[in-house]
Amino acid sequence: MEEMTTKSRSKLDALLWLLVLLLAASGVFANYYFSELAWSLRVTLGIVLVCGLFGLGILTTRGKKIWAFIKDAKMELRKVVWPTRDETVKTTAVVAALVFAMSIVLWCIDSVLLWVVSWLTK
Repeated sequence: MEEMTTKSRSKLDALLWLLVLLLAASGVFANYYFSELAWSLRVTLGIVLVCGLFGLGILTTRGKKIWAFIKDAKMELRKVVWPTRDETVKTTAVVAALVFAMSIVLWCIDSVLLWVVSWLTK
C-alpha cells in the first residue's frame, strides 16, 4: 500500500514540477509578447505568477522539505545572540584600522620591491 502511495506521489510531484516549469516558461514568453503593455501591469502579473509558482512548488514533496527547512532556519535565527550596537561599532573600527595599517605595510613593501626592480634593471 505504501509503495503505491509513494509511486502516485512521485508521479504527482513530477506533474507539479512540469506544470511549474511550463507556467514559468509561459510567463517569460508572455512578458516579451506583451511588451507593449504597461510596465506596472506586467510586474504585477509577474509577482502573481511567482507567488502561484511558489505555491505549486510547496505542494511537492521537495517543496514541503524546503519549507520546513526555511521555518527551522527562521526559528534558529531567533535563538542567535546578536552583538550589541557598541560591540558592532568597536569591531568595525578595529577592522577598518587593521585594513588601513595593512594597506600602508603593503604599500611600503611594494615601494621597496619597485625600487629593487628598477635598480636591478638599470
